[in-house]
Parts: sequence; C-alpha cells; structure tokens
Amino acid sequence: MLTVILFVAVVFVVLGSLLNEWLSQKGWVPENSIFSQQWEYLDLPRFFQILLTAGMFIWIVIVWRTLSSRLKTGKKTSMPWLFLFSGLAIPMFYAVGMLAGQRTHFSVAEFWRFWVVHLWVEDFLELFTTVMVAYIFVLLGVVRERIAISIIMMDAVLYSAGGVVGTMHHTYFAGTPSEQMAFGAFFSAAEVIPLTFLTVEAWGFMQLGARQYSNRTKPFPHRWAVMFLIAVGFWNFLGAGVFGFLINLPIVSYFEIGTALTANHAHGSMMGVYGMLALAFAVFALRYLIPENKWPEKGVKFSFWALNIGLIWMVFISLLPLGVAQLYHSVGQGYYEARSLAYIQSDANLIMDWLRMPGDVIFLAGILPLIKLAWLGITSYFAPKNKETVLELPEPPLYEMVDDARIAEFAGAKAADELPEQTSPYRSDRRG
Repeated sequence: MLTVILFVAVVFVVLGSLLNEWLSQKGWVPENSIFSQQWEYLDLPRFFQILLTAGMFIWIVIVWRTLSSRLKTGKKTSMPWLFLFSGLAIPMFYAVGMLAGQRTHFSVAEFWRFWVVHLWVEDFLELFTTVMVAYIFVLLGVVRERIAISIIMMDAVLYSAGGVVGTMHHTYFAGTPSEQMAFGAFFSAAEVIPLTFLTVEAWGFMQLGARQYSNRTKPFPHRWAVMFLIAVGFWNFLGAGVFGFLINLPIVSYFEIGTALTANHAHGSMMGVYGMLALAFAVFALRYLIPENKWPEKGVKFSFWALNIGLIWMVFISLLPLGVAQLYHSVGQGYYEARSLAYIQSDANLIMDWLRMPGDVIFLAGILPLIKLAWLGITSYFAPKNKETVLELPEPPLYEMVDDARIAEFAGAKAADELPEQTSPYRSDRRG
C-alpha cells in the first residue's frame, strides 16, 4: 500500500510542479506564497518541495520495513544498515534546501541552495550509489563484503571530511575566497575515488568469473546487470570526476560556468552514473520476472554497448570540443561574447552540434531493446503460467569456491605447491 501511495505521490509532485512552474512563468502564481519559491536548480515550489521530502521519507519507511528482519540481527556497520543510513541521508539533506527562503540574503541562500545541489546530489546520492553498487556486487558474489564495507566507509569519511568544503566550488559568485574554491575543487573531484576502486575490483572479478564459466553451458544470469554497474563506475570517474574537475578550478570556473563544458560534465555524470545505475537495477530485477527462455540476452547486450557508445560519442565528439572552443573564446573575447547567440550559432559551433547526431542515433537505438525488456517484464509478471519457470531461474554465484589445484590452473602454475603464499580468487587478496 505504501508503494502505491509513493508512486501516486511522485506522479503528483512531478506533474504538479511542472504545471506550477509554467503558471509561474505566466505570472499567475502569487508572489511570496508557498507555490512560488523556485530558486535556480531548486525549481520546485516550496509546496511541492515539502511533498517530495515527505515522499522520500515514505520510501525510507518502505526500505526499513523490508530490511527490518536483517537490521535486528546485523551490526550497525553491516550492509543492510549502511543501505538504510545512506538512504535516510537523501531526504534529510534534501530538506536542508528549505532553509533558503524567498527573503533570505543571497550569500546565505547560495550556501543552502548549493548544499542541495552539491552535498545532496554529488555527495549523498553518490554515497547511496556506492552503497547500492556494493550491495549488488556482494549479493552476486562479485566483491567480498569486507572489501565493499571498507570502500563504503572510505566514501563516508571522504564526504564527512570534505563534503562541505567541496561545496564551495559552486559559490564563486557569492564571494567565496579562492582558497576555499581550490579546496572545494579538490574534494569535489576526490569523491569519485571509492566507487572507482570498487569498479576496478569488480572488473577483475568479472574476468576471473568469465574463466570459471567458460566451460558451462549456461552463462552467468546477471552479467549485464553487473556490466551496467561497472559502467556506473566508469562514468563516475570520467563524467563526474575528470570532466567535473576540469570545470571546478577557480580560474576555469570564472570563464566557463554555464558553457558547453558544464553540459559535458552534466551529461556524462547524470546519464553515465544515475542513468546506468537505474538501468542496472532494472536489468537485475527484470531477470527475475522474465523466464529464462524469453530473456533477450542479445538485446540487452546491444543496449548496453549502444547507450555507452552513444554517450561517449556525444561528450567527446560534440560537447567537449564545443566547451573547449567556448572557453578559449571566453578567455580571449570575454564571457559575454562566448555566451552570445551570435557565437553559439556560428558555423563552427553548428558543425560540432550536428556531429553529435550519429551518437544520438546510436543512443536512441539502444533504448529500443530496453522498451522490449520492460514489456516482457510486465507481460511475464501478469502471466500465471510463467511463474514456476521464473522461480527456476539459475542463480549460481559468479565465483565458486575452488580447491588449490583449480586455483593453480587459473594462476598458470603446474601444481598447487607452486602457488605464491595467500593466493586467492579475490583480486583484493592477490599480491602484485
């Protein structure tokens, strides 16, 4: 019942907020009312902001009810508790944005507004992403729980130590000192390190798992869910880390803010991280709904590569060159000129704009198999005859426990006694 209430609330908030913002643009919403907040990047009117916060707390109640049996027996540092804590931080720190009212001084409002834009989006959602990726990896046997928890703790410490400081790279025009800007740029870029470590660990396990599964007739059922999660780590490092750091440095931020380099960072991190994360969860869940004989393995594979290739094409062929050229023009001719319509619609820029078309076509083609996948999930869920088939879905772990002789075979040794000390199938336990 709570899930239905939450779904209805989300639909109401999304549609109601969009309608309210349109009415506000027409001047039909009274000023200084609960329907007229609309700070930049916090476009939701205060009324819908309150509803969204309440909806996220309802989501936490659903999560708590689902995990309650595990929470009673687990330590506060176990994966279920970390999942709950990271989820609880999402509505709590989004609610902080309501401290910025319509009559709040600009410098104060900027702090609380970017507390949401940065500390919520780039920190606590990032922490939640790391926890969820780690949780799925642990469930599938891709990463040891000890390693996953260590990386999550590293993430939490990094956010606690540098999260507030990292927010400062957003507040250039609010009079933030250059020292804080520099520290903010560093800590903001460093946020991606833990998830990158987790991705490297998972990729090593995928390679080992592929060798273990090479002689089996049935493939690992969650291969593409894991691959989408690995894509999350890749884009988290590239889109959020590298592209984000490029625009966070104070002198660069002064000349480029709001240009194509910002869009390059936004597209690479938003679709690359949260988009791929959503698709990973969808593929993971739908694998349990769709019977094995109907699972479109080739379609999911095509979708994975098409979406990633299309996104890579867009950022490297179009947005990044556009942003670099616009930054060069901003430094040479001035920020106003670089943002002018005459410059944006120049022949060179229009060519770079159109160069993204092939990538967009590839990206859109990758969406089609996902639509089919969702439809198969819906039809399979409402088809009683398939329920028994779905329950028989093979769920072997990605990594099996093997004896020393088998490990020796993987390591290339002729006998088990030739193995170096502490040889393990886990990448994190291997030397060198």
